[in-house]
Amino acid sequence: MKIPTLLASLLLVPFAALHAVELKLPALFADHMVLQRDAAVPVWGWAEAGADVVVEFAGQKKTAKADATGKWMAKLDPLSASGEPRELKAGSLVVRDVLVGDVWLCSGQSNMGMSVRDSVDGGKEVADANYPTIRLFSVAQNPLLEPASDVKGQWSACSPQTVAAFSGTAYFFGRELQRDLQIPIGLLHSSVGGTPAEAWTRLEALKTLPALAGRADTEIRQIQAQGEENSTFTARRDRWEAENGVRPPAVSEAARGWADPALDSSDWQRVTLPGRWAQFGAKSGGAFWVRKEVTLPEGAAGRPFPLALNWVSEQYDTAFFNGAEIGKASDQAPGFYNVQRSYKVPGELVKAGRNVIAVRIVSATQHAGMWQWGNALGLPVAVRGSVDDQWVMKTESTFPSLRPEALLSRPKVNNLPFRNVSAALYNGMIAPLIPFGIKGAIWYQGESNSSRHSEYRELLSLMIRDWRAQWGQGEFPFILQQLVNNGAPAKDPNRVGGWAFLREAQMQVAEALPNAGLAIGIELGDPLTIHPANKQDVGRRLALVALEKVYAKSVESSGPRFDAMKVEGGAIRVRFTHAKGLAAKDGAPRNFAVAGADKKFVWAEAKVEGDAVVVSSPEVPQPLAVRYAWADNPSGCNLFNASGLPAAPFRTDDRP
Repeated sequence: MKIPTLLASLLLVPFAALHAVELKLPALFADHMVLQRDAAVPVWGWAEAGADVVVEFAGQKKTAKADATGKWMAKLDPLSASGEPRELKAGSLVVRDVLVGDVWLCSGQSNMGMSVRDSVDGGKEVADANYPTIRLFSVAQNPLLEPASDVKGQWSACSPQTVAAFSGTAYFFGRELQRDLQIPIGLLHSSVGGTPAEAWTRLEALKTLPALAGRADTEIRQIQAQGEENSTFTARRDRWEAENGVRPPAVSEAARGWADPALDSSDWQRVTLPGRWAQFGAKSGGAFWVRKEVTLPEGAAGRPFPLALNWVSEQYDTAFFNGAEIGKASDQAPGFYNVQRSYKVPGELVKAGRNVIAVRIVSATQHAGMWQWGNALGLPVAVRGSVDDQWVMKTESTFPSLRPEALLSRPKVNNLPFRNVSAALYNGMIAPLIPFGIKGAIWYQGESNSSRHSEYRELLSLMIRDWRAQWGQGEFPFILQQLVNNGAPAKDPNRVGGWAFLREAQMQVAEALPNAGLAIGIELGDPLTIHPANKQDVGRRLALVALEKVYAKSVESSGPRFDAMKVEGGAIRVRFTHAKGLAAKDGAPRNFAVAGADKKFVWAEAKVEGDAVVVSSPEVPQPLAVRYAWADNPSGCNLFNASGLPAAPFRTDDRP
């Protein structure tokens, strides 16, 4: 009997080859990479179980054996910094153009992720970015429920062709370091916008804190159930809307021309957004229209742009530009009830001069609304920040009022973003980097935790300690970027948002943990956006902290910091460290407030005397406490030292 052809061919193949596992390196070990200097550098990968792998670099030869799972690891002896391109060999694999220098991990949320091209003078910065010994690696977004073994990404030498989309904060940080140190710099960028610190923290670490453990369990169950729940959501939502008489109606005959830019809307109600329908007189849900006229410059004509409609939650919306429909909210899960929309306005609709935005919104209840600021629409106006919040509104039709029990039974879409799930980004974007040799880390995050600022100190400390423990490279430097000013300027010193308290937590973490630092940027924000474009100064100040604390350079890395206070009659004398050349720009120091025994703060007069500021107010004859820059946006902070660095926000009271 003849042996089948396929079986015969297999019998001719050596047995070992049938079970061979391809030798592989992680994505981090690739052409143009940077190895960490002055450290025992781990090099690892995968091969057939039990296989010996020889690693060679710079005259060194190390042998590693793959374990039962196929993973192997070798460690190179410490290397000196070198800009000489060399080859790293692992068995038959060759990695080319390898430099030796300092590698920094750069992580956080959107202000870390904001690109070089979107920074101030982005075009020029990109064109000038010829730094071949700065190497860039961006980790692809990848939330997971279990730790990954590898990431997607590649190394590139910094150039105008490679830097545009890279993190501005990371690039400007690395550029400052290289200019001073004159060694190769590797930048590992791993950030995702809108994410809390919990997502970047290992699950086992989170479970050591009961509140965080409970939240993590809830989020993981929710994301695991998301697919099944969303497959039935549309039917459940349609049934609930029909039972309660709130199914979205077709556009009425009377309202068919309400998007037309030629419509006379002078009799429509004038409203200021953001706001809820109830604020504008609605007693129930229904179909509501809002319109806004905007003036665009000649340069905008014929150019497409994305129109941003924010926070139109739990509602249906249809948007029009100059009478043409440009987009609507999806009525399929998980897009339905999605908080933010971005609708592309075709270039042929965009005119110089007068343009009209119209939005039809159907809401089951009057408690919903439109949380939209004019300057957040993304309009290509001539003067940035010039769009006001005034609209006109008209009700097309109304629904019956909903009973409380009906509202409680309303189906909710499971639209939890996977990127926000506890430990998900650690699993997919940090764990696979461990134990790659690094010098330290910079961290720009906190905006997404501001509503839970009371737990941030413990959470961030936990995350840093655990990263260090998992890396096994000691207490490597960890430098925080303190949140910059954001939002509307503060008017009442007693109305304080969460950002002030989160900045305090960042300061406490930096002061309490060994080998940690803090860059202050309280005046670098932009009241019109949560993403200020001045990432050059952010990167520079982070680099100053690194140069002083990590590299022992003789530079000043901090602005004035609160040291002590003393009550002197009807005034408080505040002393600072890092106060050489203490001075206020453009007049007397601003954003100081004082309080007496009643703990009610009032704005205070302040004057600089040596390394101190004397603060007082006639409204508080016996002051007991003082605050400085204690608000989400303490606009106009003007207290600096001789190095041009701003004073850090502080308070001396413990009022929540």
